[in-house]
Amino acid sequence: MLFKLNHDRRHHIPKQRRKVGNWRDHDASLRRRGSLTVWPKLDS
Repeated sequence: MLFKLNHDRRHHIPKQRRKVGNWRDHDASLRRRGSLTVWPKLDS
C-alpha cells in the first residue's frame, strides 16, 4: 500500500496536551502571534 511507504517520515501535527485554563491570556497570545480568527456578528 503506497500510503504506508512514507509513514515514519511524514510530519504529523501533535495533539494538544493540556486544556486551556486561562482563555484571556490564550486569546491575547494568539493575537500577538497573528493567528486569531474573528467572526463578525452581523445584526441585520
